Amino acid sequence: MRAVLTPLVVLLSLALFSTKAVAQCDAEVYSQKALKALQQGYTFVKSYKIDGKNGARKNIEYTCVFSKDTNYMLRIEGKDGGAKGIVATLLDNQRQELTTNNLNGKSYPGWTYRCRSTGIYYILFSFKDSESYCGAAVLGFKR
Repeated sequence: MRAVLTPLVVLLSLALFSTKAVAQCDAEVYSQKALKALQQGYTFVKSYKIDGKNGARKNIEYTCVFSKDTNYMLRIEGKDGGAKGIVATLLDNQRQELTTNNLNGKSYPGWTYRCRSTGIYYILFSFKDSESYCGAAVLGFKR
C-alpha cells in the first residue's frame, strides 16, 4: 500500500506545482513595456505590480504622495494587451475619484494628472473584462 501512495503523492504534488507556475503573474515584463510608454520629459518614480491572482483579487490599491504643481503620468501594460482589462483610478485622500483610464466604456493606456495639492493619494487598480488579471503600471512625474 505504501509503495502505491508514494508515486501518487509525487504525481499530485507535481500537478499542483505545475498549475501554480502557469498561473503566476510575471509583472516585471509588463513594467518594462509600461516604462517604454512613459512620455519623454517624465521621470520614472515607481512601478506597480497588478496581480489579480487569476480573478481572486478584484482590487489592488497603492498609496503615494503627490506634490502640488507637479504633473504625474501613469502608463499601464497588461497580459491581455496594453491596458485592456485593467482600470486605474486615482483617488484623493477623501477617496474621491480624480481621474481614470476608463472613460465612456473606452480603455486608455493610462492617465496624466496635474496635482493641485500636496498630500496622500491612492491608485486603485481593478479589472474589467480581463482574461488574465495580470499586468503592471509605471508612474512618472514632470515639474
